[in-house]
Amino acid sequence: MDWLHPALVGVHATAGGLGLLLAGPVMLAPKRRGRHPLLGRAYAVCAGVLCLTAFGLVAYDPAGLVGLAVLGIFTVVWVAGGVWMARRRPVLHGSRYAWRVWHLSLMGSSVIAFVTAFLVQMAEGHLVAWIAPTAVGTLLITVANIRELARQAARPSVTHTS
Repeated sequence: MDWLHPALVGVHATAGGLGLLLAGPVMLAPKRRGRHPLLGRAYAVCAGVLCLTAFGLVAYDPAGLVGLAVLGIFTVVWVAGGVWMARRRPVLHGSRYAWRVWHLSLMGSSVIAFVTAFLVQMAEGHLVAWIAPTAVGTLLITVANIRELARQAARPSVTHTS
């Protein structure tokens, strides 16, 4: 089984690279049927493969890759939650569009995790590589959420009668 570790690294790096390449086009694509959901599905598959291989790699060096395991857990939860929101589109807070803020936040957080893992690897674990993506990404997600909330404010809300 000497081939397993290099194979996991290869698949992991490929999924991570493809996910990083897809993240920008997914975020920039118009949020309607067509390109955005198609690219989003491809991104979600990359995230799933990335996380599965991350857990496999952690088995080879649990103490050294504990950060990778934590990122993998968060990433899987964020992507699964983002996909769930997009598929179910629950009515939240009286708005049938509020799910979009959650979707945006969850998927944006997964992109932060992708970027963090990449930078940590490239910077050999430097502290700035762990912190900078979250600082910048959180700011970008906040701005995007403010814009989305402004769009939602212009739409009529759903009223529930008792």
